[in-house]
Amino acid sequence: MNYPDFPYRIDTQGRTATTHRFDLIRDRMEQVLFTEPGERVMMPIFGCGLNRLLFAGVSDALIEDTRTLIATALQSWMQDDIEVTDVSVLFDQGAMFIDVSYLVLPSGDPQQAQFVRESAA
Repeated sequence: MNYPDFPYRIDTQGRTATTHRFDLIRDRMEQVLFTEPGERVMMPIFGCGLNRLLFAGVSDALIEDTRTLIATALQSWMQDDIEVTDVSVLFDQGAMFIDVSYLVLPSGDPQQAQFVRESAA
């Protein structure tokens, strides 16, 4: 089955571009992680708000808090789609590197997604 791709775009045939379920789930994960709470109309608590952490002082506590924030947000907003099995976070020279391991529900297919967010400064 095909789903509308994110971000929305028109394909080469002039139709809505589509994607497969695994790509759709990864796209949704990216939306959850990098949307700031309050950014979406009618969904004021949606998102994770990771962008604000790019400028925080890096410490072991920050890394652990970030891992927890990511896992909690994904499980809250995507509980019908995935089960998070592991999250790793690395801050390096103004960038945040995130690796998420998860199981696709209901099949239990193991997947991994990587995300990078760099500061605009």
